[in-house]
Amino acid sequence: MGSPSKLSAVVGERLLASPWLRRLGRISFLGTLDYHPQSQRSTSRLDHSLGVAELGRRLCADLEVPAELTRPFVAACLLHDIGHFPLSHAAEPGFARALGVAHHEVSEWIIRGNGAIPTARSLRPDLEAAGIDPELCWGLITGECDDPRLRPLADVMKAPINLDTLEGIVRAARSFKIRALRLPPRLFAGHGGEVWLRPEALPVIDRFWTLKDRVYGEVITLPSNILCEAGLSSAVAERFGPAIFAAFDRFDDAALAPLVADQVARSGLDRGDDERFAFLPRSDHDALLRRARKRYYVDRGALADEPGLPLRRWSERYRHERQVMVLVPRRPSDQLTLPGFDRSLAAVEAPEL
Repeated sequence: MGSPSKLSAVVGERLLASPWLRRLGRISFLGTLDYHPQSQRSTSRLDHSLGVAELGRRLCADLEVPAELTRPFVAACLLHDIGHFPLSHAAEPGFARALGVAHHEVSEWIIRGNGAIPTARSLRPDLEAAGIDPELCWGLITGECDDPRLRPLADVMKAPINLDTLEGIVRAARSFKIRALRLPPRLFAGHGGEVWLRPEALPVIDRFWTLKDRVYGEVITLPSNILCEAGLSSAVAERFGPAIFAAFDRFDDAALAPLVADQVARSGLDRGDDERFAFLPRSDHDALLRRARKRYYVDRGALADEPGLPLRRWSERYRHERQVMVLVPRRPSDQLTLPGFDRSLAAVEAPEL
């Protein structure tokens, strides 16, 4: 996690102490996966956001970015998930159905003070008090920044090796006791107006990309969690509506507690009941639901140059293939014990951590 003292020197105490940031501390990073018996520790969306902000601060230090440009970029790293719904991605399809928006749009409302979050309740006053332009902050999050001085940093936000993914995959691996790795203090360098991965960092990033494949294969696609999320999304779509935005800064995991308890028990998630179902590339049996699975691999034929690997070539070395998988019962009788859910609310794409 990022050091609050180092971050406060960049973005200010007021922003770090805002109700919106405190709310992220009451939202689980891995959502319903915390209930699986293989989960060894739970962490919050705030822990993750502070970690991403610290990586952003270190990136700016590596590139010798001046303070007036470091400030909005670190703020963007800190706030990239500010609009997440309770339990992070677990019930997002249900919230999207009930509210007509995904968490990304809600983040925009909170940062810019538009939509269902009025300016006075948004982070706009806190950002402006810290000397940070909310419009610039949001542009950095979306990768649509017009300032040429910040363009290389904005590109990192959407690159295959981005700070959000770096922090999130390592965090998830530690939570499930998958052998993780420690990121070196200096990953990046600036050269020719572009961000590069340092040559000495490439072996670690190669291992990170392999770790990402393990996390998605061994954690994110656990059958009991896929079922739990689908059931929870159905329950959320029936329970909630736009009225939640009147007090969204207090809308956290506690609001879903009764629904979660029910779906965790029905799906067998808390028992690690994953053997009843198979997650397969194809099946002749009736599929419960479909979900895309990305397989991540390193193309070692994409060689680095002397200064390292430039951002424009990261996707050549760090690659993935998308495959639609199906969840099927191993025994037909298990169809009768499934939690009731609307298949259209099951997430088709695995979430990007």
